[in-house]
Order: sequence, then C-alpha cells, then structure tokens
Amino acid sequence: MRTTRRSGGQKLPNRAGNRPALGNDQPLRPRRAGWKAWTGVLLVVLVLAILAIPNRAAIGYYLNRPIEVVKLTSPLNRANEGEVTRLLAAYMQEGFFDIDVAAVKRQLESHPWVARAEVKRLWPNALAISLTEEVAIARWGGNSLLNQSGEVFTPSRLEDSTSLPLLSGPAGTEARMMEHFQAFNQILYSAGLRIEKLVLSERSSWAIEFNGGVKLVAGRTDVRDRLKRFAAIYDKRIANDIADIETIDLRYSNGFTVKRKPDELSGVAIR
Repeated sequence: MRTTRRSGGQKLPNRAGNRPALGNDQPLRPRRAGWKAWTGVLLVVLVLAILAIPNRAAIGYYLNRPIEVVKLTSPLNRANEGEVTRLLAAYMQEGFFDIDVAAVKRQLESHPWVARAEVKRLWPNALAISLTEEVAIARWGGNSLLNQSGEVFTPSRLEDSTSLPLLSGPAGTEARMMEHFQAFNQILYSAGLRIEKLVLSERSSWAIEFNGGVKLVAGRTDVRDRLKRFAAIYDKRIANDIADIETIDLRYSNGFTVKRKPDELSGVAIR
C-alpha cells in the first residue's frame, strides 16, 4: 500500500485506498437507470391509487357507514323487541361515528321496564345493546311499581303484577316503605305470614295486612320489636283461630288485643 507523509510524521493512505485500479483489460459496467426511470414508476403508482379511490366521499361513506343493525346481547322479559325498535328508530341510519351513544342510552332507559342500558358500537354498521330490566317488588298506589331500592316506575300495563303486595304511603316515602317492607316481611316470614298490604299513614303509623286478610295495627314506635313478639307466639296462640280474626292491635307494651270477625249468623233467627 502506497502512503504519503504529512507534517507531523503521520502516514495516510493514498486516495485510491484499497480499491484495485482498473486496468485497460477490465470491462466497464453499464450505468444504472437514473432518476427518470424512478419517476416513471412513481407516476404509475400514483395513477393506480387515484383510480382505486375515486373520491373522498366514497372513503367517508365506507368509514362512517349508517347504523343498520342492532344486536341485543341480553334476553328481554318485560320490554319487547318491538318497543326497543321504536325507541331506536330515530337513531338508525346515523353514521357509525356520528351517532350519539349517550343519547341512545338515555332513550332506552326512558322505557319504564329498563333499569340500565349499555350501548356499544360494532364495526362497521351496528350497535350492541344490553338491557338490565327492572324487578318489581311491590305495587305502589294505583298504577305504579317499586323496585327493591324503592324507586318508582310506571309501566303501561299492570295486569301481571296484581299478585304483588301493595304499599301505600305519603309521596316521597317510597324508599323508606320499601326498606321497612323488607324488614317486616322477614320477621313475619318466620311465622309463615306474608305481607299483602303495608300502609304508612300521614301520622307515620304502620298497618299491615297479611295473607288471609288479617290486619295488624303496629303503631308508630318500636314496630319491629312488636312484630317480633307477635311472630314468636303466633303458632301457639293465634294460628288456629286466624280465620276468625279481623284485627290485631300490637300497640301495647306487654301484649296485644284481638278483634274477631262479626258472626256471620248474627241477626238470623234459627228455629
């Protein structure tokens, strides 16, 4: 290897480096196609891309297709598919990205039997909907129902809810009444009694009717203790005569009074 010297005594390679010099007997390689060839290729690719995508509107339509399919991912017991379809009618055909999912959720939850709705988009043109329905625990007033939290809802039909217990009280006491209904029912259940009607008066006095039409007057204070005392002696003192009893008054510290039903034969002369 040939070297040249610079001031300072360092040896540097010559300009040719390690590359062998070409002699006259070595053939020259042809030059590659220049930038003109690459320009032609890029032009062809660009033309093909334009032909494949006619316009932006077509791209937008494909990405934001109208909602046309609704998939229910939960069974329906109280609400029916026809009602759900009517609630969603105003939102069908809206774009996949344009549709207001929160508004759809509110619309579905406006149905009296729908406690909670979950709405999700499904690519490319569908919604997945899951509905949690209300569970009616009792009737409220003349035309409404209560769920287990004491929340009121009013379906259009109550025909299949007539067997539910009836709760009646001042407006705004729904949650309080449901809480007491569940507690009272648990106490009386141990005696084989089921509450059919629970009434809270304007003066906050409780009255209960259970299966068989017997009425319990429980008063305003110590109601749970009074019911426990009644349930403890029901089988021993009352169960055998319950068919003849009309009212039981529990508003006594050491006991209760019993009012029997009028004699069905009262006023009838027997010969």
